This record gives sequence, structure tokens and C-alpha cells, in this order.
Amino acid sequence: MKKLWLLFILVFAFGCDDGDLALEEIDFTSDAAVSACDLEAGVTLLFKIDDTEALILEIPSTLIVNTITEDEEPREGNLTNTSVNAYYRGFNTTVTSSYFCDQLPPVDVEVNLEYTANNGIVKVVTTAAAFDAVDPTIVTDYRHEITFENIVFSNDAGESITYEGIFDYGFIVTPAE
Repeated sequence: MKKLWLLFILVFAFGCDDGDLALEEIDFTSDAAVSACDLEAGVTLLFKIDDTEALILEIPSTLIVNTITEDEEPREGNLTNTSVNAYYRGFNTTVTSSYFCDQLPPVDVEVNLEYTANNGIVKVVTTAAAFDAVDPTIVTDYRHEITFENIVFSNDAGESITYEGIFDYGFIVTPAE
């Protein structure tokens, strides 16, 4: 009986293969802020970093514009378009903005996991964030709220993560030009 238990323990301990772990959800509900290398109107690369994860958004310069949008008319980009891309990346180490902003990114950072958005819509709503102290009719900063709608992320293995409805990406503030 002891040999049978030993055999069971050995099979259980060494017979299990975790393999590649699949991602069940992309969770950026933490305090991770939307960042960019240059915070200005027309920015095309945005990212949120949460330790060893990043949610990256590449958009055309026509989405982050210092013009207030009407509530019913956000600026939109389709994630099936080649100029609008979103990526979730998991890294082997903590990453910082230098990974995205330096001319030569750090060489010790490896991407362990990547999901690419292949469906969905990016929406940007722009509002006034701050006004001139002397003339309160002049906007000095604009706030750009960014959301995804019905986004689907998938990886090379064919695994996918779907978010029906609204997925809040976050916001950035750009100075008036």
C-alpha cells in the first residue's frame, strides 16, 4: 500500500504539465494611468503599465484632437483597421515608460505573452479640462476619455478574450496648442 501511495504522489507531482498559461482576462482596473511619450494633441502611441503588464494603443493622430466632442459624437477608430491597434503584453520583468519611449528599448525586457485586438471600436470623447486664469473662456488643457467597445483580444494560439460593451481604457490630458 505504501508503494502505491508513493507511486501516486510521484505521478501527481511530476506528471502534471502546466504548459503555457492562458490569460483569462485583461484587468487594468488598478491605478495604472494612461501614458504617452509626448502628451500633446495628435499623439499616436498610448500605454498603460501595471508592473509586468502593458495595455498598448496605437491610433491615428486624428483621434486625440484638442477639439471638444459632442456627447453623442465621439471620435472613433475601428480595431480591424491597420492604423488602429491595441495590444496586451506580459513581460518577464517590470517595465517603465522607457520601454516605449527610449530610442533603444531596454534589452533585458522580453515579451512573455501577447494578445492583439482584432475586433472592436476605440472611442475618444474630448472635454475641456482647465481654463485660463485671466480669461476663463480660453481652454488651456483638454481631457480625452478613451474607451473600447466590443473588443476582442486574441493570441497566436487562437485563444481569445472578449469584452462586450464598454471597456474603459482611461484618459490623458493634453495642453492646448
